Formats: sequence, structure tokens, C-alpha cells
Amino acid sequence: MTGPSGPGGKYRAVLVSITKVASVSPDLMPFVVFRANIEKREPRDDDDVAIFNVHGTSSNFVVFLDAGKTPEEVKEEMGPYNVVISNTDWTRMVQELERKVQYLEATRGE
Repeated sequence: MTGPSGPGGKYRAVLVSITKVASVSPDLMPFVVFRANIEKREPRDDDDVAIFNVHGTSSNFVVFLDAGKTPEEVKEEMGPYNVVISNTDWTRMVQELERKVQYLEATRGE
């Protein structure tokens, strides 16, 4: 899929929410389940997810914000979907990933 709305023909993905799976609205839950199936995992209520709306489509892109996941891994996940995220939204998501790492380090006494 190619899109006219982003650089290099990519679709722009706009951050809708960073939330727990338990708080995802019913209309967005199928996208969470779809992403979970791709990752061969069962979504848990306490999983953190970032949900992006793909501009110009009716699609949404979900990223599971697992502790220890790197921004590079997120870029790999997004690659096949031909989407680009604004710097502001990317920064918000990366900050959430970093917050999770800091929490884990604090609870482990590192």
C-alpha cells in the first residue's frame, strides 16, 4: 500500500492513544487483537499499547509497548505497513518505552 499523505509516499500515522488494553474502546479492539495475532500473543488487560490512526484510511496501527522494546524494534514492526509517524508522536511513544524501562530498573534495584 502506498499513500500520498506522507514523505516518500508513506501514510501518516497519528497517535490516537497510549493506554492499557483494558481501556481500549470496542471499535479499536479488533486492531489490538489483529496485532496480537501477528505477534502470536494473547492481549492482556494490563498490556500497554500505542494506537495510531493511519491518515486517509479506516485503518489503525497498534504497537504493544512491552518493557525492553526498543524504538528500532518498533520501526521494524512498522516497516511493512508503509507508515510514518510525526516526530512529536514518535517522541511520546519512545518516552513511554523509556518510562517502562526505568520502572523495571527501579523495581529490580538496578
